[in-house]
Amino acid sequence: MEIRQLRYVVRLAETLHFGRAARLEHIAQSSFSGHLARLEGELGVQLFERNSHRVALTPAGAAFAERARDVLSRLADAAAEAGTYAPSHQAVLRIGTFAEAAGELTPLILSIYRELRPDVRLEFTELTMVDQLDKLTEGGVDVAIVRTPFEDDRVTLQPIYSEPRVAALPMGHAMADAESLSVDDLLDEPFVVADVGAPHGWSSYWSCDDRRGARTRVATRVQSAGEGLMAVACLGAVDTLPSTASRFFRHPGVVYVPLRDAAPSVVGFAVRQGNLRPHVHAFGQAVERALRSNLGVVPDALPCPRTDWAG
Repeated sequence: MEIRQLRYVVRLAETLHFGRAARLEHIAQSSFSGHLARLEGELGVQLFERNSHRVALTPAGAAFAERARDVLSRLADAAAEAGTYAPSHQAVLRIGTFAEAAGELTPLILSIYRELRPDVRLEFTELTMVDQLDKLTEGGVDVAIVRTPFEDDRVTLQPIYSEPRVAALPMGHAMADAESLSVDDLLDEPFVVADVGAPHGWSSYWSCDDRRGARTRVATRVQSAGEGLMAVACLGAVDTLPSTASRFFRHPGVVYVPLRDAAPSVVGFAVRQGNLRPHVHAFGQAVERALRSNLGVVPDALPCPRTDWAG
């Protein structure tokens, strides 16, 4: 049994599609299928039911996938902890950021962190819609600055602030000149939707399924904010984004219009459950200090209820 086989089981359990799972793992579908077939042979049990129309977890597969997730998370923590004992070790904080991160507050948070922990080297990773949770739970990053919904029992999420949302419309759209819009104005439009692998509830939130009471009409599926803007500009699709995105992501084919009644967007930072190493914990302290007097650098930002993260 190999670690990568555990990862492949978890990926297929999430996507229930061999082609998508293989693509997300950057491996040929034939090799992906071969690894799983060999694992099933080694275990002597079928993990997935396959036919020409669908893939489904067997009861054994569901149990194995849950255990595999836990093993992968524990391995990531073990590797990170072991690294602290290396000769001449310098602590490294690997920070993952999605899209506009925490807006204008981001450099202030990082500046305060460097004051708190000048001994720590910072490394940065750009996250996409589909890998942001995996990068965190599998140890690719220590801290992730993300947008909700971002719920998983393997991570702890601390909100930073909330802000209004805007509609992203193609240039020339009938509503592009509006001063503001209601979510109801968008419900019949084709939406840009996150590809398989995004956190649970992500696509439904940004395409306003809660207001529609049904799934949206999908124009195309994307993995990054940049891909989404291209789809809006070139395919006639629409999307909703946090208002910060309208300042950070200018596009000649996209118009941003305020949404007056959309649920606010919450940005927060996430860490793996139980990752209490001091240089990771210090990131929460940096966020708290930045918020005390600098939240106003983000237009329209509102504070979120705080926890005792920073101690």
